[in-house]
Amino acid sequence: MDIRPKTRIQLYQIVVITVFWVLCGGFFALYKCVTYDLISENFIFIVPHHLSLTKFFIINLIGPAIGGLLGGSVIVFRLNEKYRNRSYRYYLVISILYFFGFIFTLNSVMLYEFYYKNRILNNVDPLQEAINLLILDPYAIRNLVSWMIIVFFTLHGLKIYEKFGPGTLFSMFLGKFHRPHEVHRVFMFLDITNSTSIAEKLGHSRFFTLLRDFYNNITDSILNSHGNIYQYVGDEIIVSWLPMHASSKNLNCINCFFKIEDAIAQNQSYYLNEYGFVPGFKAAVHRGEVVMGEIGIIKREIVYSGDILNTTSRMMEQCKIYNEKLIISKDVLQVMNTNGNYTMDFIGNMTLRGKSNSLELYGVKRKYMPVLN
Repeated sequence: MDIRPKTRIQLYQIVVITVFWVLCGGFFALYKCVTYDLISENFIFIVPHHLSLTKFFIINLIGPAIGGLLGGSVIVFRLNEKYRNRSYRYYLVISILYFFGFIFTLNSVMLYEFYYKNRILNNVDPLQEAINLLILDPYAIRNLVSWMIIVFFTLHGLKIYEKFGPGTLFSMFLGKFHRPHEVHRVFMFLDITNSTSIAEKLGHSRFFTLLRDFYNNITDSILNSHGNIYQYVGDEIIVSWLPMHASSKNLNCINCFFKIEDAIAQNQSYYLNEYGFVPGFKAAVHRGEVVMGEIGIIKREIVYSGDILNTTSRMMEQCKIYNEKLIISKDVLQVMNTNGNYTMDFIGNMTLRGKSNSLELYGVKRKYMPVLN
């Protein structure tokens, strides 16, 4: 089964959340077994509810596993998607309210099923006993508060993950970017056409809203093309690919542009109603060696450095000169196999600053326009 790259990233997030919650559940299980004895004035190890350590430990892993899978799925597939355009404060409040109900329900079910079922059913007033044990009991309250703290850190952790992008945060923890090193990357520079006149027409605040809508609409196209969003620079976005994800077999760096074109076309009614026009855009794709590393003291970032970036930026300027939406370099063309889906025509040479040789440029167009729903 072919899973879309974005879905693969989302499933990875759910797995990470589940593993994190299970580890927290194991820690809490051991923590609950440690108590302070006032008589001997020592810490002693006692398994609660007269259970064996193994059974108690397993019970405390079942809840987090269920919670991680179900709760993580809700975060990744529902909350993140539905409230991606809302403020982080709004997203956090809605998420906390949802998880308060979710954790409370799961906590009550686990306590009832594994600890207090017989005690509640055999009581003369089962309802009151259930309220006392499942809601008002300090053990239940401690569980609820502890897991709400875990939820809070989970939500913040996901936002940090989104800040650095898929795969980058884990690599940072491993120290892969501490020492700068050369890597091969494919870059696409894409920006909105006539952005200066649009900004003057809309005003700065409305133009910023347009940028946010535009970037939100094209993100899925980038992720599903195996692209990594490197930077947002005003009305320009820079996307990078590993060579294996931009090879002749998949054409991801070329497909990405036209997926973006389709995504904007599918939302054209929104742009017409909201702004009175549909934003156009142009892009350039180039590849080569760059230096990659971590930089900064107060605010750290993972950055690329090299002539390739400057060259790709200059290539994008040629789009206006040659009246092309997408331009690629000969270096990119040499590793591409169009499979008949695109035409790639030579349009001219671009002189490289400080170098004697020039760079051949090719305009890329689709042979067939897709039918959009």
